[in-house]
Amino acid sequence: AMLARRLAAGAFASGRCRRPVAADAAAAALVRGAGLVPPVSPRASAAAPSAPSSAGGLSAREASGAPALPTEQPQGVAGIAYRGPLEEDVQGGARHASIISAMWSNIPNHVRASFKAPVSLDDAPKSSAPQLIDRVASQVKALAFSTGLAPASWSQSSALYYDGAIPLAPYRRGQTAAYNYPQVLVPRSIAHRFPLDMYVDPVFQTSDPDQKARAKAHTLFNRLQGKTTLMICFSGQPMAGLYTGVQRWLDVVTEEFSARTNTQVFKLHAEEGWFNRRTSALTKFHLRRQVNEDELFTTFVYRGKWKYEYMRALHLYDKELPVVLLIDAMGYVRWHAVGLPSDDATAVFQTVASRLAAERKNFA
Repeated sequence: AMLARRLAAGAFASGRCRRPVAADAAAAALVRGAGLVPPVSPRASAAAPSAPSSAGGLSAREASGAPALPTEQPQGVAGIAYRGPLEEDVQGGARHASIISAMWSNIPNHVRASFKAPVSLDDAPKSSAPQLIDRVASQVKALAFSTGLAPASWSQSSALYYDGAIPLAPYRRGQTAAYNYPQVLVPRSIAHRFPLDMYVDPVFQTSDPDQKARAKAHTLFNRLQGKTTLMICFSGQPMAGLYTGVQRWLDVVTEEFSARTNTQVFKLHAEEGWFNRRTSALTKFHLRRQVNEDELFTTFVYRGKWKYEYMRALHLYDKELPVVLLIDAMGYVRWHAVGLPSDDATAVFQTVASRLAAERKNFA
């Protein structure tokens, strides 16, 4: 029997027998010929099924109670089998369904938790105390700015707005809820005007020669004249994207704001950096596929030089969070907030928006 199995294994290794089943059959025949195993009776031999060569043979083998032989699986792409839902996979995939369903994105848990709207500033996420090196660096910059030898970008922007005449919502390190917003409308006499020389590109693009003029860069200040504008600035960061921070603000303020007469809603993508300016075409390409068709001319991308005047007027000093601007019909920023919407910031916005809509237009 040992010699027969070795001969069969050698035949299988040399390629004369392609399947292990043929090797086992040859070994069994040699063993019966040697007289070591009693031969099978003709009646039993007739009752024993032959090796199935098709689906019908396999069904007959299963009906007779004999174990089914493994079938050859196709290789490559043809061997991929598509099954039903993961929860219904009884072969082992169902036990991982709950874990996989929780992995809905690659956003960390602390960032995902910050998406929830805080009820107030006290409920906003709080981080640990600032490190010593951060405090020292901040103090050094403030001291250098007070001497007049440092650039204007070293100043504490939120603390110097309106010379302290209008209190702003405070900011705590690590805070994601809205901050730096006033409780009243900022008077036009001390409000910041939207930059006159800030050219922006609409996300709309076309190859039609008759429509190319509509896709060129233009100043946004002219579009602000005569209407009350809600402008949301975002950088594309996890909490400052179209489907995160921007959408959160739109969900809570747009319906009531758009119901008023002579209003409009703009979205502006702006982020500092040489690389961002060079890839503005790619940014427009992605944004064009994320906004509705009727928003192609109200969603803009700024690809110009990053100026301190723009950063201060539009409150673009925190690229991790969206910026909400309420601009009057003369192009002045009358209310602003940085961060995700909170109950207090939303209530203040609705109040000042109604007052601004009822405000008489004057050139004083």
